[in-house]
Amino acid sequence: MEALRYAFLVFHLFGFAALLGGIFYQVRGKDPVTGSYMVTSAVVQLVTGAGLIWTRISLDLPVPHAKMGVKLALDVLVAMTALVGMRNKKTWTFYAVATFTAAAAVVAVVWK
Repeated sequence: MEALRYAFLVFHLFGFAALLGGIFYQVRGKDPVTGSYMVTSAVVQLVTGAGLIWTRISLDLPVPHAKMGVKLALDVLVAMTALVGMRNKKTWTFYAVATFTAAAAVVAVVWK
């Protein structure tokens, strides 16, 4: 079960890296838009984040419920905003995805 927890953590970080890398790449252009890679990365983040919570509970490790709830809510916001942005191709959705992703990173690192 510990190996599964680490696998979820690695893929969670891969999803974050793909999302953030895509954001930085799109910012270089004139009109950044939300692409399908952002939706895929956001879904990876959402699923692996939920998997991390599940494995921590299964291993009887401490789970900071408030922090995990906020992170999960931010992951849902990222996924939903990316999906809306991919369908509508609006610039504001791109910046919303970037903002929610940055907020999720801040919550993950700063909140102990």
